[in-house]
Amino acid sequence: MDLKNGDVICMKRIYEHEIDMLFIKALRCDPALGVRFLASLGLPPVATSQVRGQTRHVGSSGTIDIDVTYADGTRLMIENKIDAGYSITRMGEDQPIRYRRTIDAYRAQGSTAHSVLLAPASYIASTRSSEAFGCCISYESFIDFFVSSDLALLTAAIEQAKTPYEPDPNAATGAFFLDYRQFVRDRFPELFLKPDPNADGKRPIGSRTFYFDTKKTLMSYHDLPNPSMSLQCWDSNAPSASVKIMIPKWGRFADVLPRNDSLIDIGAYLRPAGQSLGLVINTPRLETQRSFADQVEEATEGLDGALRLRAWWADAHLSMQMWAQSIGEQT
Repeated sequence: MDLKNGDVICMKRIYEHEIDMLFIKALRCDPALGVRFLASLGLPPVATSQVRGQTRHVGSSGTIDIDVTYADGTRLMIENKIDAGYSITRMGEDQPIRYRRTIDAYRAQGSTAHSVLLAPASYIASTRSSEAFGCCISYESFIDFFVSSDLALLTAAIEQAKTPYEPDPNAATGAFFLDYRQFVRDRFPELFLKPDPNADGKRPIGSRTFYFDTKKTLMSYHDLPNPSMSLQCWDSNAPSASVKIMIPKWGRFADVLPRNDSLIDIGAYLRPAGQSLGLVINTPRLETQRSFADQVEEATEGLDGALRLRAWWADAHLSMQMWAQSIGEQT
């Protein structure tokens, strides 16, 4: 990557999780960056003691993008945005409401907690929810903290915010998602889908993945990583559409974990899914541009696979403990 004097370079679309990690890394390495956040709130300089990503809200679903604790107990809960709107829960709560509730809960416990909106200046200027946060801090305020590829990433995100990505809603996709969700509620009550991230239910033509609420769908194991679960109508990066449970950070061990015959018995197999380990069942491809009513048989087969994975997971604690032990021995 050839950069000169912080020039903007042509890059792919920037995602918020990339900027999350950029700031988390910088906050852990450079105390001055944490001090600048405090200064924006009119608070005195204090060293950071802990920086975490994706911590849970209190009393609401969803997570805090960047959670910073300082040596004096002050806590900053940072919502990072580039150009996306605020997600909305099934109960109609948007992200600013969840931050306010979490801040109120920590303050009731005696903690000095503040919420922060971190975003490009153009985003802050246009959002209607800036007053819901303790303060708003622009990406531009931190330009001097970054160099080379990190600077290029932040600068590209700033430029991206000036021409925000707004996928065109596709009527056929939206109708397919609505019908599929209703079908799951009516025919597969043991499975719970996450709420639609779009308040109006609109979907671009590229939407083709359903995400399950794992807290309601899967057994919880305190001694294992928290899984995620999804069903893809089709996957251009895999030989088949699939439903899968994903265990974070275990992906590179997919080929070396002990064989599990009970997983094979339900028609499942292991493969990497990004950095996660995928417990995968291949499913029929679903076409979001066709009527859901014409694909009920295919949808049913996929959701039957999800039920088999759910049942396997409920009885698989010992097997996964063995996997965790095997992974521990290899790291």
